[in-house]
Amino acid sequence: RCYILSNENGKIQLSLRQSRLNPKSNRKVEDVEITCIKDVKKGQLVRGYVKSIAPSGVLFGLSTSLLGRILFQNVSPYFVQKHSLYETYLPEGKLLTAKVLGVNGKEKHIELSLLPKDTGMPSILPESLGLPQYDAEEEKKETHGRAKREELKLKTKQRRGNSESEQTLSFVIRIVFKSHPSCCPPLCAHFPFLQEAKPKKRKICPADENDSGIEVYYREEDDVDQEEEAAKKKSKIRKPGEAPRLQVPMGFTWEEDMPVLNQKEESSESEEEEDPQSKLKKQTKKEKELEKQKKEKELCKLEAALMDPNRQPQSADDFDRLVLSSPNSSILWLQYMAFHLQATEIEKARAVAERALKTICFREEQEKLNVWVALLNLENMYGTEETLMKVFERAVQYNEPLKVFQHLCDIYANSEKHKQAEELYHTMLKRFRQEKSVWLKYAAFLLKQGQIEATHRLLERALKALPTKEHVDVISRFGQLEFRFGDPEHAKALFESTLSSYPKRTDIWSIYMDIMIKHGSQKEIRDIFERVIHLSLAPKKMKFFFKRYLDYEKKFGTTESVLAVKRAALEYVETKSSLADT
Repeated sequence: RCYILSNENGKIQLSLRQSRLNPKSNRKVEDVEITCIKDVKKGQLVRGYVKSIAPSGVLFGLSTSLLGRILFQNVSPYFVQKHSLYETYLPEGKLLTAKVLGVNGKEKHIELSLLPKDTGMPSILPESLGLPQYDAEEEKKETHGRAKREELKLKTKQRRGNSESEQTLSFVIRIVFKSHPSCCPPLCAHFPFLQEAKPKKRKICPADENDSGIEVYYREEDDVDQEEEAAKKKSKIRKPGEAPRLQVPMGFTWEEDMPVLNQKEESSESEEEEDPQSKLKKQTKKEKELEKQKKEKELCKLEAALMDPNRQPQSADDFDRLVLSSPNSSILWLQYMAFHLQATEIEKARAVAERALKTICFREEQEKLNVWVALLNLENMYGTEETLMKVFERAVQYNEPLKVFQHLCDIYANSEKHKQAEELYHTMLKRFRQEKSVWLKYAAFLLKQGQIEATHRLLERALKALPTKEHVDVISRFGQLEFRFGDPEHAKALFESTLSSYPKRTDIWSIYMDIMIKHGSQKEIRDIFERVIHLSLAPKKMKFFFKRYLDYEKKFGTTESVLAVKRAALEYVETKSSLADT
């Protein structure tokens, strides 16, 4: 039963909502139906289905006409480089719970989030993937950038220091060498860097004749500004109207204290640059503390949820924990398979079944058989005939063949594949002729299909194939099946013929009484009781039948019928006592 939403262009949209099927019912609606964007509010928790994975994020269907978007940063707290990973864990049609982050009514945009801190649900991507978190990734980038900045700063300092020392030293050397060339040995031997330091430009004052004989050479560096170069050149080149410069004496010392003004300026600049970095460090520490507190709260919530014994597993990680705690429980493995099948993840359900068959202990035969039957069901519903036969052949090898055959027959019958079921029953009758359960199951199958005459012929074949000691039991079981699914009159005839041949089989009398109480009239039931109490049976058995007769009359009869049963019981006791005396 379903509700038709629309029928356009040959496409019918249906709904299975109980609120639509039974509008008068007072049951509380878990998921309120969303028809337009006005029904969505910021901060609201909504459930919907994954529509597709787009380059901008995940498209999330809230209804047939309304879509929302989930940015990748709001899908999971983990940093994912390959978006194909989302397609694995967010297949199309998967049901999820999301939180509304924002609603734009004009543009009809809805921003959603699947983060655990917003929805209270576990993360879509499991921790076992080992993906980095967004916070760790940002912190890594920040530390990497900080290290780069410090490295650049050190390089600039070294470059400045080298250029200034080279300029000062080359300037002093030129002065001394000009004044006293004989007292200075070849300086390249003591200062190797002077071999590479060749002057690029030479500037001489126009009034060169009146100069004091000092030549000044300058090296241009890449990181020195043009204005500083001009100022230095002006200070070191004499103008025509200026007084002559002083000659440098012979006793010039190389280790004179140099001004430390540049060093102070550099230290002040480095302090100014370090201050904002220290502030950033303090801010990140605070943020880290807040993040740690948030993570601790989330962990506490998760631990409390995991400790709850009534909590139902909601993700693959939950099921993994459960099957690790009790690996031999087939119920948990079947629930794990059903979880994947609800999300139409057929391959994952198959993988879980194979994993269960490898994990369950070989001594737990019934638990393994349950998993095999579930895998047969899965292949029957979602696989092909070839895959089903492959699983069936494997199951016959690892389990009792008769049980596997019977389960597959039941699967065929429940899925209304009657032709395949009948072929399999014929195979079983050839392979397991001596098993009465095979004949009985086939008889039940034929009666459910309305093939009564075929059932009668099957009974004759069963009596020929089975040993004589099984005949009475088989006839009574066929009679019970006839009462339930076939012809009651034929069933009565079967019981009457059996009881006439074996009148002292009290178990057959009891079965016949139980069936007639359910399906027969009171007159027929009283006739059966009267026949039984006049049999020559053991006193214990007679006591049992008298008690049943008395209980029946107390429930369905009158006071006179109850007294009549009591009188019959007294007569039986008196006759037995008189016989004992004689």
